[in-house]
Amino acid sequence: MSLATILIWLLQLALIIHVLKTGRSRYWVIILLFMPMIGGAAYLVIELLPEFSGSITGQRAARSVRQTLNPGAELRQHEAAWTQSPNVDNSRRYAEALLDADQSEEAENIINQALKGLFSTEPTLLLLKARIQFEDDRTSEAVATLESLQEHNPDFRSAQGHLLYARSLEAEDKTDDAIREYSAVSGYFPGVEARYRLALCLQTAGRDKAASSELESILNDAKLAPPHFRKSQKKWLDAVKRELG
Repeated sequence: MSLATILIWLLQLALIIHVLKTGRSRYWVIILLFMPMIGGAAYLVIELLPEFSGSITGQRAARSVRQTLNPGAELRQHEAAWTQSPNVDNSRRYAEALLDADQSEEAENIINQALKGLFSTEPTLLLLKARIQFEDDRTSEAVATLESLQEHNPDFRSAQGHLLYARSLEAEDKTDDAIREYSAVSGYFPGVEARYRLALCLQTAGRDKAASSELESILNDAKLAPPHFRKSQKKWLDAVKRELG
């Protein structure tokens, strides 16, 4: 057995141990055992990359990989759990699985069933509902849902939710409000996307100098960042460079 083969299997073993220790779905164990190189790469991309891949675009890419590797498995698993116990967590997971399967109407129906009584303002469910509304181009509804979330859960904090709110405001042509929210979320968002979208929104508002300054600042900050950050943010950094010409 070659050294390369030994190293590959040691990596697979480490990933399997990580799956078991962190409580991730056990189907990863099967994938890692029977698809050592492809499975390992998929696990790294979907599960272990930093939260930068938590953006809506990143989530879509991750969903695509999961569906290719094991189509329908997560949906069946979460449907069974929800059928047995339709609590908040199971409802959220089932709705996410439905959304992964491009069944947004069914996903929203599950969420609405869970948003009742004591859980009528549950923040993670409201955030998922707003995400569905945004992806369905119902941006005014997304704004209302996210504002209700914040009103009833003032201590709830989500970088992705905050960015979604800014994007929804921008889609509703509330440019000044969107700039304010983009500026706020850019201060703690784990990646380049929020600052990039802020720059584009500034351009829309006719503030070209401020937009160019923000884009240049993004690139200057990236030069000082670790290599893994620049690699993980390549898509957004390339977009920044295109905007600057």
